[in-house]
Amino acid sequence: MNLVGRSFARDIFTQALSAEAFVRAMLDFERALASAQGDVGVIPQDAARVIAKACADLSLSPEALASQGKRSGSLAVPLVKALTEQVGRVDAPAAAFVHYGSTSQDVLDTALILCLKPCLTDADRVLATSVSRLADHARRHAGVPMLGRTLMQPATPITAGLKIARWAAALHRCRLRLAEARERALCVQLGGAVGTLDALGGKRTAVRNGLAMRLHLGDAPAWHDQRDELLRVMAELAIVTETVGKIARDVALLSQAEVGEMLESPPTKGVGGSSAMPHKRNPVACLQALTAAVRAPGLMATLLSGSLGEHERALGGWQAELVTIPELVDAAGGALDALERIAGGLVVNAERMKANLESLQGLVFSERLARLVARDTDRASALTLVDDWSAVAVREHRHLRDVAVAARPSLTAQIDDVFSLEAIVTELAPIVDETLTGIAGEG
Repeated sequence: MNLVGRSFARDIFTQALSAEAFVRAMLDFERALASAQGDVGVIPQDAARVIAKACADLSLSPEALASQGKRSGSLAVPLVKALTEQVGRVDAPAAAFVHYGSTSQDVLDTALILCLKPCLTDADRVLATSVSRLADHARRHAGVPMLGRTLMQPATPITAGLKIARWAAALHRCRLRLAEARERALCVQLGGAVGTLDALGGKRTAVRNGLAMRLHLGDAPAWHDQRDELLRVMAELAIVTETVGKIARDVALLSQAEVGEMLESPPTKGVGGSSAMPHKRNPVACLQALTAAVRAPGLMATLLSGSLGEHERALGGWQAELVTIPELVDAAGGALDALERIAGGLVVNAERMKANLESLQGLVFSERLARLVARDTDRASALTLVDDWSAVAVREHRHLRDVAVAARPSLTAQIDDVFSLEAIVTELAPIVDETLTGIAGEG
């Protein structure tokens, strides 16, 4: 990972996807494969023990493996060569059973899955905690009215609670989908040359099951040429990243000084500072999430393009996938890192929300006013009339309520509810509750 990328990364993900972790995962595969084969008599038990010990003892340089892997197009080739030599020095006959019946893609795919596992576990934890915290924020601020905004312009009022509840609900759905996809994707890959495990004969299923059990992964038939489950879990991670990015975009826009309605966290000395302007407090968690969200779509597109493999083993596409998946997972990790801070530190400025609403002289209630007027006429006429009143309010710097009452005094008795923030809060409370249905908070 480049230096700039490291400044946006999540440490747990970085460690899980490190070169050292990947090499260890490949050796774990070889150890578990030999042990599973030894248990059912595919290879001698003594050979299995020697191979397992060699896997535990062998220390390989990721840089050297990468350099040697260029010659064969696969990191597994130099790894198996080094492991075979190590075993041969201890027990020459046992060396013949290293990597028995397997192929390079089995090693690399399963190693990738092993590296993904802790990332997906951590993702579930972050999503669960963040959903809970945002749900708490939503309930706490359900009575705080704010501007709704469409096409970046003021629209009908909503509440801060509803806005945050929708964030929480989207993340909750992401978590549920990711959990399902994770369950299906975290499986061993063992197929041999063309996915049939010819060398293992009738014991292929027992070996694969033993491999899965030892690696604490799911057991599944060979999937080396059909990548749908892996693609699905990557797509869900991409959706998580974009969902966090949308939240970050909202918070960043609301945190602009001229808006001032939310902050990603309380101002803290040294956090979000500028190299040139001492007064600045940049929304750095939002920045991190948006950096990830910008990267994710292109990376996912690469994975989908690479899935068009040729026959029983792809030429180029699968290899591109192995390169791209860690980048997409890294982006998702950066987004989750940012989400953790936003959900934990979110600040809602209720006074500024109210002030921004009031500064618009009641214009944001125009739709509600048109519904009231439409009781005595048709909808089109009501909309035209309120549009004319709105133009007068803007031109003469008057409140829309005053313009409407002056033009039609008969509205006086009914108009207070139209312009009531308390009425908005009351009407939206059931929607907040509905949005948060099934989502637990911290209290």
